[in-house]
Amino acid sequence: MKRTMIYLSEEAHEGLRKLAFEANTSIAELVRRAVEAVYGEDIEDIRDGEEELKKYLANPASAVSLAEVRRRKKVNV
Repeated sequence: MKRTMIYLSEEAHEGLRKLAFEANTSIAELVRRAVEAVYGEDIEDIRDGEEELKKYLANPASAVSLAEVRRRKKVNV
């Protein structure tokens, strides 16, 4: 886990402080949950794309053309 610093408005901080107290957790945990809920899928997509790029760079001959993908999926554009 990496440490980071964010700036919040007074209202946002106070609201999060109250929510954290009610949920018996920390503001940091609420922020982590919110980031995962909002950006989790995007972060996963980026990670998957980076892995696919590494595979391609290791073996460019393994690439499939767009025409081949369309043929396999029977897509006509």
